[in-house]
Amino acid sequence: MPNDELITILDDEEAPAQSLRPWPILVVDDDEEIHAVTRIALANFKFRGRPLAMESCYSAREAFDYLSNRRDIACVLLDVVMEDEHAGLDLVRRIREELGNHQLRIVLRTGQPGYAPEIEVIQSYDINDYKSKTELTVTRLMSTVITALRSFEQLTTIDEHNRGLELVIRSSADLFSERNVKEFAAGVVTQLAAQIGVAPEGVLCTSMEGDDLMVVAGAGRFSPFVNRPLTGLGLAGIEQMIRRAMDERQHVRGEDCTVFYLESTTAPPAVVYVQGAAEDIGGQSKILLQLFCMNMALGFETAQLFEQLKAMAYVNPMTRLPNRAGLVQALGQSPTDQPVLVAMLDIDEFHAVTGHLGFHAGDHLIRATAQRLRAAFPDALALAHITSDQFALALASDDVRLLNERVGEAFDLPLSVQGMNISVGITGGCAFLPPGPERDGETLAREATRAMKEAKRRMRGQVVAFDSNLERQSNHHLVLISDLRRAVKGEEILLHYQPKIRLEDGRCCGVEALVRWDSPIDGLLYPGAFVPSAEVSGLIVPLGRRIFELALRQSKLWTARGLMMPIAVNVSAVQIQHADFMTEIDALLAETGVDPSVIEIEITETSLLADDDRVFANLNGLRERGFGLTLDDFGTGYSSLSHLNLLPLTTLKIDRSFVSTITETGRSAVLVAAMVSVARSMEMKVVAEGVETAEQESKLTELGVDIVQGFLHGRGMTPNEFEAWLAVRQQRLNDEP
Repeated sequence: MPNDELITILDDEEAPAQSLRPWPILVVDDDEEIHAVTRIALANFKFRGRPLAMESCYSAREAFDYLSNRRDIACVLLDVVMEDEHAGLDLVRRIREELGNHQLRIVLRTGQPGYAPEIEVIQSYDINDYKSKTELTVTRLMSTVITALRSFEQLTTIDEHNRGLELVIRSSADLFSERNVKEFAAGVVTQLAAQIGVAPEGVLCTSMEGDDLMVVAGAGRFSPFVNRPLTGLGLAGIEQMIRRAMDERQHVRGEDCTVFYLESTTAPPAVVYVQGAAEDIGGQSKILLQLFCMNMALGFETAQLFEQLKAMAYVNPMTRLPNRAGLVQALGQSPTDQPVLVAMLDIDEFHAVTGHLGFHAGDHLIRATAQRLRAAFPDALALAHITSDQFALALASDDVRLLNERVGEAFDLPLSVQGMNISVGITGGCAFLPPGPERDGETLAREATRAMKEAKRRMRGQVVAFDSNLERQSNHHLVLISDLRRAVKGEEILLHYQPKIRLEDGRCCGVEALVRWDSPIDGLLYPGAFVPSAEVSGLIVPLGRRIFELALRQSKLWTARGLMMPIAVNVSAVQIQHADFMTEIDALLAETGVDPSVIEIEITETSLLADDDRVFANLNGLRERGFGLTLDDFGTGYSSLSHLNLLPLTTLKIDRSFVSTITETGRSAVLVAAMVSVARSMEMKVVAEGVETAEQESKLTELGVDIVQGFLHGRGMTPNEFEAWLAVRQQRLNDEP
């Protein structure tokens, strides 16, 4: 079974133990369980025939005092976060600087990966290794301790002989200061040449997929070969030596070159070819060189790891653009002597593309959008891919008008996706940072995101600027959603009832249930104050369920009192599309025992946009159970005559926008007459809402409308208010001759 924890530098066989004196190991951690687990894991462990002597400290302060009197400790297994989040690293600094102890090997361990040290810290304080507690299996713990003890042993020997140590430390420090693989690899070539006393002339190669070898770094005449496959460079003899080292997994020495093999089972192996005849290497020089190679293998792996972590933390893998963290980092490094504009750009109707063409096509669209933005904004300070269909753009500008023009021009032509031309609309928001030393990129990105959300709600296809009102609205929205979530579960949601009048005889023939929120903070709220927030937060489904339940309970109560009063209930598009919609309807009917024929379900034309089987199945299911079905706000949405023909509707409700102008323009009257004609041909009743004057009612009667509702006859009323109103109206009608 392969060992996937231990970085291996091929070495001489272990020397026999000089004594059985234990290796002193200090565990520093504020968790007693960690001490116990470590003792158990290393109980029978031996290195070079010597056991371990485990000592314990429970804080950084205690450990410093202990180490002040113990210069023989070989290795410290040190927790990063103890008294505070910097306790471990502060102890490392004091060990190196105040105690001057540079032989002690330090292995950092933490249960909180977010406190991982930067590479500068590892380099500056000669930290032997860094491990997360969750990844330290027994095998990995032993491997880590072996590496640390070997390093301690070799450092101690080197210190005793004082031969070449300065060069090793200086070389390792220089290399560990490099952040990326290429810079680190170039330093390895140079420093290895210095170790064996030859000119810096050579290459560092790593294995790639298959049998290929890639030149990662080069020095001297080999510099032009970087980032190219080794095969085909005209270096047949060198390639043969490198492949021999790879195959044999060990260092190889030639007449005029030396090849060093650096192996890690967690990363591709690396080989360093150094040109030039080296002097015989033996004795302490050999130990120094082995130590250096071990450090290089660890360093090379660490450099690769940091590159991978940086890519994961700051780059979106789909487009290879910076992600949100990368954007914030770039904004922090942007010029401070000029204004900066940050725009969040969202692809309109992206989910419609993925819904119709699939996620693969969606990925193609995202990459095509990224390429279009790159081409359109070569002057961008930063271009980032934030979420699936959202990009960010940073410019040295404060001109929103010009930004809108450039975005519009960029997407004037369609994008090619899987052989199809797809026109893309972009909606966005932007925020500004004036010239100055402070660069709060996170705040800027947040403000631009809020402006984008507002643009998606009100101004699709535009980029709008952030203002402070959006901040206040956003905070209010969050509080409102939290309060509404509580209200839906409690007794704060109420229904008021607006009467519907039959024009034939003037009698009340039903009511519409209108939702109200009796907020303990803001008082009685009307739907416009909270329903939009319910829709965007997903609370519209439980809110709609609560409304339906209250309407059924009121119908049951009125029926028990002998009042057969049909109730119209509004049902949202989201509710109708919900998988459990009919199940919940049936449960409420069973619980209340209400006859569905006295309930009218009102849906808007928006509900029909989904045009899917579930919507039509649910609507048909409602009619099969006996519910009436009304198409609300007719004439303002997107429904077609084909929808009217397919749906089991019983009523059309004419929107108030036609009613308000019916006595002022002939156009409204013509349209209402057409709607009434369509309804009559399909045997549906016609209701007109928003009637406020007797003139409007008279015109609607003339045009053949059946039922009206509006302030002319009554506003929304509580159940008790409605009952009183109804009694008065019925008495008045009865008294008329």
